[in-house]
Amino acid sequence: MANVTKMVSFVQRGRLRHSRLSRRPRALLLFPPIYDFALYDLFLKPYALCKLGAWLERAGYQVRLINAMDYRDPRSAAVLGSPRREARGTGKFFRQVVPTPPAVAGMERSYARYGIIAESLEARISAEEPDVVLVSAGMTYWYPGVVEAIRIVKKAFPRVEVILGGIYPTLCPRHARTASGADVVVSGPAFPQIIDILKDRSLPTIEPPTAEELLLLPEANWDAGVLRLNRGCPLACAYCSSKTIEPRFIPGRPDLLVQTVREMNRCFGTRSFAFYDDALLVGKEEGLFPFLEQLRQSELSLKFYLPNAVHLRFLDRRCASMMKRGGFQEVRIGFESAQTAFHESLDNKLDTPMLAEGLEHLFQAGFAKKSIIVYVLAGMPGQEAGEVEESVRYAASFGIRVQLAEYSPTPGSALWVKAVRSSSFALEEEPLTHNNSLLPSRWKGFSPDDLSRLKALTRSLGEPSVGLGLSNRNNPVQPSASP
Repeated sequence: MANVTKMVSFVQRGRLRHSRLSRRPRALLLFPPIYDFALYDLFLKPYALCKLGAWLERAGYQVRLINAMDYRDPRSAAVLGSPRREARGTGKFFRQVVPTPPAVAGMERSYARYGIIAESLEARISAEEPDVVLVSAGMTYWYPGVVEAIRIVKKAFPRVEVILGGIYPTLCPRHARTASGADVVVSGPAFPQIIDILKDRSLPTIEPPTAEELLLLPEANWDAGVLRLNRGCPLACAYCSSKTIEPRFIPGRPDLLVQTVREMNRCFGTRSFAFYDDALLVGKEEGLFPFLEQLRQSELSLKFYLPNAVHLRFLDRRCASMMKRGGFQEVRIGFESAQTAFHESLDNKLDTPMLAEGLEHLFQAGFAKKSIIVYVLAGMPGQEAGEVEESVRYAASFGIRVQLAEYSPTPGSALWVKAVRSSSFALEEEPLTHNNSLLPSRWKGFSPDDLSRLKALTRSLGEPSVGLGLSNRNNPVQPSASP
């Protein structure tokens, strides 16, 4: 494990890699393009690959990253123009409209390929000479980009093995083995599986990492940083597959995370950071609070964001104050519903009065109402549109921003069986139908027209409604991958 008191700079590591290039195996990390009806970059980074890359580098590999979601790619900009970006490191990706797959035809929205153009991706891959290729897959319905990326690799290097891991092969392992084109499919956490896979191919390995560590490759575009303090979630919400991705809740190392932030700021000038945690506030006295206190002593001027939302249950007065003083620019809350019956049957994570209490703590700490965002789940199996409307109006009554989190059915969640039985889509056979843009669990009590009406209501209450997925709420139902 890297010494947290004296980290070797990534510039120095690069020089070492160059000097021993001929004696080190080469690992190529590949972050694929994404096919979807809509995609916005709310801190979407190849986090899992960068974590895996840190381990591979310590094991002796020369590590390279190809980021197909690179919004700075000059070849793509020459063809498509530069995508609009924000100062905090979020914004749009390159986008090309493509034919809609038959399985999800009938949508009014255009289907698109997001990421660098295919010619640029092919050129980047062909320029490498890998001994092994590792591909990370996000949402289950993003698999077409995985198929494309692996096909290009196989064309360039037919004898090099491709290892696929991430959310898609974890939740849909049979489909991934059949459709992806990968030689090896890793379902579940990468460790210890990746060690056995590499050993079987006479490639070097070391012990699994004991804490979070990222390889800060510049190809990841660190104008915005991503962090994860804790792994997993102690809750077991029926609409979420977090337990399938990471069965345990594992507290993190705030001291090591501080070093990662400092190194990212030193190497790239990064000032905006987003937490990928599924349960950031759990164990906050031993985790988040020491992290914020150590950073405060460093006198760095940083900004923090919460695309995954936090649990109201753990948001007390001290926590709100620490977050405000620590540089949090906004607070996103997973409220989901104003109905007590909803929480009693599906998540047991809060009582409705907790929202008023939590918001009061945030207001007293100095958070402006426009900096607080509350998520309301919509489109779940058997859910009435009227329930969602009631929840939206209740949350909006506090003057804060409200966003709809459109439900995406996921294998491994407790609600999956009910979703399969109630949906008119082939959820078990075709992961494309998991896309929340389709309203997969539509029924007479919640139609596409109802969803459109609710979106209009949310807009009228002051906040544009967006369909949320890994791109802008990293864990409404499909959690972030854990190597």
